[in-house]
Amino acid sequence: MVAYNQARELQDNTLLEIASLIKAGKLNESTMIHHDIVKDTIIINELGPKQHVPIMPLNTNDGFHTMMLNDQRWRMLVISRSNTNRRYSVSQQTKIRDEIALKNSLAVLIPLLLLIGIMLIIIHFVINRQFKQLSNLATIVDQQDSMNPQVLTHEEVPIEITPFINSINGLLTRIRTTLNKQQRFIADAAHELRTPITALSLQVENLSANSDENNQEIHQQLQQGIHRIGTLVSQLLDLARLQNDKKHKQEEISFNNTIKNSISDLYPLAERKKIDLGVIKQKQGILVMDIQGKLNQLVFNAIDNAINYTPEGGQIDISLYTQNNKAIFLVEDNGIGIPENELEHITEPFYRVNETHVTGNGLGLAISNEIAQQLGGEIEIKNRESGGISFKYEQTMV
Repeated sequence: MVAYNQARELQDNTLLEIASLIKAGKLNESTMIHHDIVKDTIIINELGPKQHVPIMPLNTNDGFHTMMLNDQRWRMLVISRSNTNRRYSVSQQTKIRDEIALKNSLAVLIPLLLLIGIMLIIIHFVINRQFKQLSNLATIVDQQDSMNPQVLTHEEVPIEITPFINSINGLLTRIRTTLNKQQRFIADAAHELRTPITALSLQVENLSANSDENNQEIHQQLQQGIHRIGTLVSQLLDLARLQNDKKHKQEEISFNNTIKNSISDLYPLAERKKIDLGVIKQKQGILVMDIQGKLNQLVFNAIDNAINYTPEGGQIDISLYTQNNKAIFLVEDNGIGIPENELEHITEPFYRVNETHVTGNGLGLAISNEIAQQLGGEIEIKNRESGGISFKYEQTMV
C-alpha cells in the first residue's frame, strides 16, 4: 500500500512539474493544445472545448481534481497564467494511473514475498538445527539406565539452554549418588548378614542333633526360616553386585551348555515333585556373549521358578532356537499362571504375586531382568492359553 500510494504521489508530482513548465512559458501553444507526454496518459490542453481532450467546467478552481469527464475518470491539475490570463489543465486518466501504481507496488511486493519465504525457510532450518541437539538429549535421557544415570553433554547445545542442562545434570548426579549409596548399603548389609546367618544355621543344626524328638519339629521350622533368610541375603547381594558391576569384559559362551548345566543342577528338585522336565526343541551350536557367568544365573532362575510354581506331576518344556539372528530361550510350564494385571510388575524387586502360596523373596525375576539388560537381551513373560506361564528370553547371537 505504501508503494502504491507513493506511485500515485509521484504521478501527481509529474503533473506539477509539467504545470510549472506551462507557467514558465517553456511550452508553446501548439505543444500545449494536445500533446501526449507519457504514453497517452498525460494530456496538456487549454481550458475549453477542444477535440480529443477532456472537457471540464470553466469555473473549476486551480489545483488538483478527480472527476468524470467524457465517461472517463480523470485526475487533473488546473493552473492559470497571469501574464496571458489563460487557464490550463494537465490531465491523466485514473485508470492509467492505477495501472502504473499497481505495477510499481507489485514490483516491490513480489521480491518482498520471495524474501519472506526465503527467511522462513532459513529460520526453520536454523531453529531445527539449534534444537536438534535437544531432541538427541531427550532420546539419551529416555534410553538411560534408571539405576546408573549419566550427565548430559553441552556440545552443540544453544547457549540459552545451558542453564537448564546444568540443572538436569545436577539432578542426575544427585540421583546417581543416592542410588550408589543405596546399592552400597544393600551390598554391605547383605555381606555383613551372611556370616552371622551361616553361623546361626550351624548352631541350629548342632542343637537339632542334640534335641529330643519333641523339639525336632520346632528346630526344623527354625532351620527353614534361617535358610530363607540366607537365601534372601544371597539374592540381595547378587542384585546389588549386578547393579554396581557395569563394566566387565564379555566372553563368548555356548548357550546349549548353559542350559544343560542348569537342568543338571535342578533336575533332582523337579524329580522330587514328579515334574516332567525336558528339552523339546534345541538347535545346536548357539553362541552368545556372557559376563562372568550371569547368563547361567538367568537360565537357572527361569527353570527354578517354573519348578517352584508348577504343581506336582506337572510338565515343564524348554526350548532353544534361533530367529532373526537371535537366540531364543523358552521355558513353558502348566502351573498356576499369573493374573494379567500383575504381569508388568513381576520383574520389580520384592514383588510377589498375591495369589501364590509358594515361598520366595520376589528377587529372582528382578535379578534375571537386570542380567538381561546388561547382556543386551530382553525378557517376555506371559500366560499360556492352556495354563501356566511362558518365560521367553532373546539375545543377539555372536
